[in-house]
Amino acid sequence: MPDDDSIGLRIAQQRKARGITQIALAHDAGVSVSLLRKMEQGSRIASQPVVAALARALHVDVATLTGQPYDRDGPHPDRIHTAVPDLRRALAYWNLSTELETAPRSPVQLAAGAAEIATLYQLDRNFEVAQRLPALLMEAFATVHDTDGDEREVLFDALMGMFYAAHAVTYQSGYEDLSTIVEDRIMWVAAESGDPMMKAFASWVRTTSLMRLGAYDAGLGVLDQSLDEIDPGSREDRAALRMTGSLHLRSAILAARANRADDAAAHIAEARQAAAHTGADTDNDWRNLAFGQTNVDIHAVATAVESGDGPRALTLADEMRFSGDVTRRLPIRIGHHHMDVARAQLWQGRTDSALVSLEKAKKFAPQQTRRHPTTREVTRMLVRAGRRANDPLARFATWLGTDADW
Repeated sequence: MPDDDSIGLRIAQQRKARGITQIALAHDAGVSVSLLRKMEQGSRIASQPVVAALARALHVDVATLTGQPYDRDGPHPDRIHTAVPDLRRALAYWNLSTELETAPRSPVQLAAGAAEIATLYQLDRNFEVAQRLPALLMEAFATVHDTDGDEREVLFDALMGMFYAAHAVTYQSGYEDLSTIVEDRIMWVAAESGDPMMKAFASWVRTTSLMRLGAYDAGLGVLDQSLDEIDPGSREDRAALRMTGSLHLRSAILAARANRADDAAAHIAEARQAAAHTGADTDNDWRNLAFGQTNVDIHAVATAVESGDGPRALTLADEMRFSGDVTRRLPIRIGHHHMDVARAQLWQGRTDSALVSLEKAKKFAPQQTRRHPTTREVTRMLVRAGRRANDPLARFATWLGTDADW
């Protein structure tokens, strides 16, 4: 990823190809000319809301500006790309009763397989997830349409777990078209099941593509409707409380990206109240939302980052401590947190600390870290900040699959 492969340069290329001035593009996207100029020059990191706004103004996909999926070709191709075609093919069979060469496993066995997939995803083993999912999905598709009663509900739960893992892997790998298709599959499972918690979870997942597109108000509307539908009504309804809290956390991120800091803070407060009554952190079954006090704290930092409040984000991050149980079970959560912290540290000029945070993200979730736009943009900015002689940075850039001599 040399410096001529940055998001800022792609924005400039798309703008110039359309004969649009910086002033005109900034006006259409609702960003300042100064910010756009700095992004194109490579002296300002490209935030997701700004990239989404510029993509909309340029009439291109967000991936056109981020360059995802990364590392499909070149000397160090990412092996995840070898697994995605089979996953894409398997997902196409979702509404077909397909005959397999061997008899599919029982619903209970398929549910156990889905649980194993969920664990692999939580542990940042996305390549294994993408490899194993196609066969598992085909078995479930061959069975679910001819199954009824309790077994059908077991299969719906299993399919939801498989679909969510497929969504997470494709989204993180930069296959936004495929992740959006999976969102439709998730909505289908939720509708077929009729389970209100599953429907709420489907809405939570649905907002992923809306957030990527910069459709924050639409996403908040989807989540508000779900919150109205699953009001726990009682502090004893732990499942509803966990789902409610998770919806509030997603709403907080959406509100922060929409520059509605007060609303974001209110959602964090609601989530914190729900966490106070749910007990220990949980993986929440197939929903994989890991709701609890730790995830509320992580989202409080992320919300500050998304709001552009670096000092507050770092103050909150400095107060956080992760239990051994959380770091063992949810390394992807911890890894993403450290990427957010790196952004805030970069804004505050703490370049050495930002690199340390990226190294922590790599330690906990290397696959997620390597495929995330934040990692590449922060690394590029560290190099531009004059850290060329920094051996740890050079090693990190090499691991990232980049040219350390940018």
